Amino acid sequence: MKIDTELSLPVEEAATLYNAVGWTRYTKDLAKLRRAFDGSTLILAAREDDGTLIGLARVISDGETVCYVQDFLVLPECHRRGVGRALMAELRRRFDQCPFFLLSTDPPGSEEAVKSHPFYRSVGMIAHEEQKLMAFGLPVDR
Repeated sequence: MKIDTELSLPVEEAATLYNAVGWTRYTKDLAKLRRAFDGSTLILAAREDDGTLIGLARVISDGETVCYVQDFLVLPECHRRGVGRALMAELRRRFDQCPFFLLSTDPPGSEEAVKSHPFYRSVGMIAHEEQKLMAFGLPVDR
């Protein structure tokens, strides 16, 4: 496996990965996804030795105070192979100076959270409320 920066990652290729994890909201409009990629600070791609895209991390950051991991996904059949851990290690290497290193994910108790929350904790992440913080956002479906 190889992890590298791919700011010009083809959206058609990325769409296959997004669809595989059920994030079809991203793939309904590939031109919008391209603009999102173009506006990102960093896109890391994890690839098999044969070049197959198996993981992706997309970040928006000012490089000093905040690193927001907008997208973090691994092909389901590649879970528990170290892909997510390697992507997160590379993000930490590049953005560990940012005191606010965060992401949004599924709520506790959801099917996805049962899998993702233990992973995020295993790489050192802590829920906002455990840090006496709260996050707010506009409704996603507005």
